[in-house]
Parts: sequence; C-alpha cells; structure tokens
Amino acid sequence: MTPDSKPTVLDVRHLSPPEPMVKILEAVSRLSPGKSLLVIHRRVPHPLYPRLEERGLNVETREHPDGTVELMIHRPL
Repeated sequence: MTPDSKPTVLDVRHLSPPEPMVKILEAVSRLSPGKSLLVIHRRVPHPLYPRLEERGLNVETREHPDGTVELMIHRPL
C-alpha cells in the first residue's frame, strides 16, 4: 500500500444491529476501484460477507485478542 492509498476507516463498535451493516454497505457503495475501507467492529459480522461478495469486494478479517475485529474491504480495479 502506498502512502497516498491509506484506507478510509469506519469504526462501528458503538453501533447496535443492524446499524453496523447499514453503515458498512453505505461506505462500500462509495468506494472507488482500487480503494479500501478498514472497518473496526466488535465481532465477526458473518451476515455481511455474502453482501460484500455479491458486490465484488474482497475482505480480509483480523481478530485481535481484546475481541476487536478489523475488516479490510477492498474494491478491485
């Protein structure tokens, strides 16, 4: 990742369902080709994965020891 291609960050840990999914889907709808969105979540959002896949987005999930989950969502070129 080059310095000018830092991902947009979206922290949804403080939101109650279904707000995290709504906010994430709104954000990825504005994601330009080649850009990424880093989502900080309080759990693995399993229902989100098929929604991202049907939009042609790639996602990488990292779970941290404190329970925080990071999703790096990328729109291919």
